[in-house]
Amino acid sequence: MTQIKDSPEVQSIKSLIQAFFDAINAADIEGLGTYFAPEANLTIIRQEPPRAPSSESTTSYPQFANIPSPCPTILQQQTSQSNEKKTLKVVIRTDITHFLALLEEGRKRREGQPDLHIFEKPDLERTEVKVDALFAMAWCPFSVTFAEKLHHYGTLVFTVGKEEGEAKWKIEGLTQNYRRSVGWEGEKEFM
Repeated sequence: MTQIKDSPEVQSIKSLIQAFFDAINAADIEGLGTYFAPEANLTIIRQEPPRAPSSESTTSYPQFANIPSPCPTILQQQTSQSNEKKTLKVVIRTDITHFLALLEEGRKRREGQPDLHIFEKPDLERTEVKVDALFAMAWCPFSVTFAEKLHHYGTLVFTVGKEEGEAKWKIEGLTQNYRRSVGWEGEKEFM
């Protein structure tokens, strides 16, 4: 099989995505802010009900099926397999300045608390990037683990842009679509 190398623009955008995740994992909120355009916006959407990723499906994030999940109770297993209504819930829709302030508040609340060992990871190999001159979009699957157990997974859609003559891409908009793994139902948001 012939390996297709990403163009320099796609490589640059994937580097931006990796830097975004590195800042999230380091709780570097100030650094995270440098990757966004000043007027950027963010939306987080959760799909219900929780669902485990499936290795037998091309639409249910098979690449995350091998990450351990918490052991669901019998009731949780039955609920996840039932015909529970599928819904979308907007968790937050805001500008980047407000979102970064929320992250900072959450970081301060967690100071002195036990480490949850939260790790967010992009799947850059499966990230699709489309570039149109100074505008681009990246569809990036991701997973979040707590103490090496899959908590949630989904897709981050990065809308990025740059000014003519500038080398660096900035995030103009970010939409996160995620679904919790079975076994994490009812858990409070950790932001």
